[in-house]
Amino acid sequence: MAERSLSGLTEQEALEVHGQFQTTFLTFIIFALAAHVLVWAWKPWF
Repeated sequence: MAERSLSGLTEQEALEVHGQFQTTFLTFIIFALAAHVLVWAWKPWF
C-alpha cells in the first residue's frame, strides 16, 4: 500500500485533485471577470 499523508491522499491523488481545483478555479475567475465586464459596460461604477 502506498504511504498516505495527513489528508489521506497519495501524492498522485493529491496532484489530480490540485489539477482539477486549478481548472475549476480558473473557470470561476473567467466567468466572474466576464460578469464584471458586462455589468461595467451596462452601468459603469466609476
